[in-house]
Amino acid sequence: MRYARLAGPEWIEIEDREDPSPRPGQVVVEIDTCGIGGSDREAYRTGASGSGAWFGHEWTGRVVAVGRGVVDRFEGQRVVAGVSPPCGVCPPCRSNRTAYCRSTLEQTVGLDPLAADHGGFATHAVADGRRLVPVAEAIDIRSAALIEPAAVAVHAVRRSGLAIGDVVVVVGAGTVGLLTAEIARIAGAAHVVSIDTAVARRELACDLGSDAAFAAVDDSVRSWLDVHTGGLGADIVFVCVDTVEAISSGIGLVGSGGSIVAVGVGDRIDNLSITSLLVREADFRVSLGYSADDIGRVQALMRQDRLRVRPLIQTPDVRGLADLAAAFAADQDRRPGPPKVLVRPNG
Repeated sequence: MRYARLAGPEWIEIEDREDPSPRPGQVVVEIDTCGIGGSDREAYRTGASGSGAWFGHEWTGRVVAVGRGVVDRFEGQRVVAGVSPPCGVCPPCRSNRTAYCRSTLEQTVGLDPLAADHGGFATHAVADGRRLVPVAEAIDIRSAALIEPAAVAVHAVRRSGLAIGDVVVVVGAGTVGLLTAEIARIAGAAHVVSIDTAVARRELACDLGSDAAFAAVDDSVRSWLDVHTGGLGADIVFVCVDTVEAISSGIGLVGSGGSIVAVGVGDRIDNLSITSLLVREADFRVSLGYSADDIGRVQALMRQDRLRVRPLIQTPDVRGLADLAAAFAADQDRRPGPPKVLVRPNG
């Protein structure tokens, strides 16, 4: 097998090793497709990832070997990397806070005991059989690679408490931002506004259902909100960009009693001022990862053709691992077209 590993900032090495054999509880998957996510690009830039398995976590493929003790997984089954249901025995589970199950969180970030030491930028990967989610045959394999980021978006919308008729702003129209805007509309938002610096992504946001798209949080956005909310401001603002500036600008759009949701942001918000939130008694919420239920909801929406993910995928795919470094080196924010690049490690 072959796999990619981070050897340093902007330095990827392709390694060869023997094909893996599953330990008890593990499953071996032949990777068909792995998406390049925003956290992967950040890891490439810095040379550091939260775990080996996290670098390339948006993968899908077919089971080729099953370890002892694994049930309900079989060779040839199409699967996607997800998380297992709550364990039921950790302190959060025993306190009926199953959404914060510790084993589920470990699996989400690739730190569980049965995780591989590399991610889906590989011809094969091993994983805990409990975290692998079967993919419905009605979902094509390229779309399946977006199940994981779509689950992140579903989780964020559920965390937000969105109500039918709400006015929503989404700051950032990368993959997760575009999916969040789509799912907010599906969940009943009356109006959705997207904000992104890239013209192509603003156009794509509107094609996927946003009412309007703007290049920045400025007076034009505020005027649009004034017209459509009677001066009240947005009910919910999702920030899908990992900067203090993006969160600060989003705070200014939230109406009294509304919410701002930081979706998967990093740790660089130490100097964030929330004074304006206090004045308006607005909520600041964060959303990290997803649950097994979120994965199921995404697949249901895809099967019904209600959630469109194909327009988010660039073509052609990256074939094999030899061109992986070049795909990372490309400045995706400046390239026209859809935001999601898919890698086919087996060519």
